[in-house]
Amino acid sequence: MRLYFITFLLLVLSCGNLNSQEGSKIDLRNVNVGTKRLPTIFLFGEEYTARNRDDLLRGILKSQFYRPDLNIIINLEEFISKRTFSFRHKGPIDIMVDGKRLRNQNVYNTNSLYGQERDQRLLKLINEVKNVRIDSNLNGILERRVIKKEIESINDQIAKLVKKIRPEIENDTIYVTEKSQEKALRKFYRIKNRQEKRFDETKLIEINIITN
Repeated sequence: MRLYFITFLLLVLSCGNLNSQEGSKIDLRNVNVGTKRLPTIFLFGEEYTARNRDDLLRGILKSQFYRPDLNIIINLEEFISKRTFSFRHKGPIDIMVDGKRLRNQNVYNTNSLYGQERDQRLLKLINEVKNVRIDSNLNGILERRVIKKEIESINDQIAKLVKKIRPEIENDTIYVTEKSQEKALRKFYRIKNRQEKRFDETKLIEINIITN
């Protein structure tokens, strides 16, 4: 897994975009390369110049970052060689602000009558940010491994039961000769669906926003 993330250490953030399936999109391709401020991002332990850091933070904080269908696509350009790369992530992310996990619904992403106050708080936070770290969520990686093994085990049990009772399955309907066999099979499918949902919702990326 460490080798997987090492491949991203070659990336230097220069331009990119962030989008999610809720319809939000931020186009960062036309970044002013002459800007005086050159903030940095620590990406998997390595420090990079990121001219678009504030726009990236703004897009992430305003998004529904906890959703399993969240998509992040950042088109990247290496600072010296100008080679381009694409960083892609699908799934929810954890956001930490000064060591505290940001709630799913918070002052930055909640649409309300106080939208102006929300934008002011967002701008204040971005102006105070001194450090941004994008790291793998090790807890999420380990949890997904455990859940994956559990799903594989459930699939094996389902296969054995299906072989034994030979039911007829049409869409969500299961036809068996004995009611108890139908209940047992449905129970396995319910457990499997719950575990698959947990797997999809487990966070692999953690973004730490540090102001102090």
